[in-house]
Amino acid sequence: MRKYVSIFIISIFCLSFKYSNNTLELAGSITSDQGFVIPKTYVQIWEKGEIIAQTKTDNFGKYKLSLPKIGTFTLKAGYKNKFFHSKTIEDYTFTTIAKFEYNFVLKIDKQVLHEECSRLRESYRHMNHNPKNLTYRRSFLNRFPKSGVELELFFSSEVPELNLKKEAKRYLHTVFEKNFTGRTTYLMIFMKFAQKTDMRATGKNTKIFYAEAVKIINNNKEVLYKELEKVGDKYVLNFFLWMFSGGSFGTKTMDTSFDYLASKYPDVYDLMVHASKNYFNEK
Repeated sequence: MRKYVSIFIISIFCLSFKYSNNTLELAGSITSDQGFVIPKTYVQIWEKGEIIAQTKTDNFGKYKLSLPKIGTFTLKAGYKNKFFHSKTIEDYTFTTIAKFEYNFVLKIDKQVLHEECSRLRESYRHMNHNPKNLTYRRSFLNRFPKSGVELELFFSSEVPELNLKKEAKRYLHTVFEKNFTGRTTYLMIFMKFAQKTDMRATGKNTKIFYAEAVKIINNNKEVLYKELEKVGDKYVLNFFLWMFSGGSFGTKTMDTSFDYLASKYPDVYDLMVHASKNYFNEK
């Protein structure tokens, strides 16, 4: 009897050792019905009404999540995402296989998209009727999409739901009209936009936005560096990665046009160099 007990204990120990060295992992992507990648959105594992593991997608809509244990759980994607309905997968079983894959496809929240598009259209109308009123202009900018995926949801012809596909060209042109807003405001908009956007995973309207942004950035390099000095390193790195991902600031190595700022803004410049190395090594 002792012999069998010993064998059983050794077997359990070996099994535990095996899986401590082969981390259980769930990986995959989150996209919309239209194929838009959905960045910075949650993937969660729930057990008995509690979250036991979670992560967010990257700017390509991809995720990797380490699993705390094997068993049967509930998967959720898109928790608290403003423009998409979340998706729940009940009774998903993780066995002793080390790697699992699940690709989520989320549906657009038609009501939210319609409401946000209506607000942007209304602010545009007020701005046109009151061209000297800066409050309406600020309202239009505040309502304008704040990431690549939002821009495509608002303006893309690939979205069958009610959006602003007919007004896309006019609105994008308006935002970049001469003297529409100050250069610092533009740079702040670009910095925020960059946090959830990679130009390698975007649509036509986002590419138009990027092309116009590049012109403003190139004409205001030092102003940009001054603004970047005020924010955290991660925020700065994300911004520079967005810049490089569009291909306008170097194709194999970093554009040298920022080098003159290295001595005056060494910290920001070092972060730009670091971001460029990360980007070009990824390629």
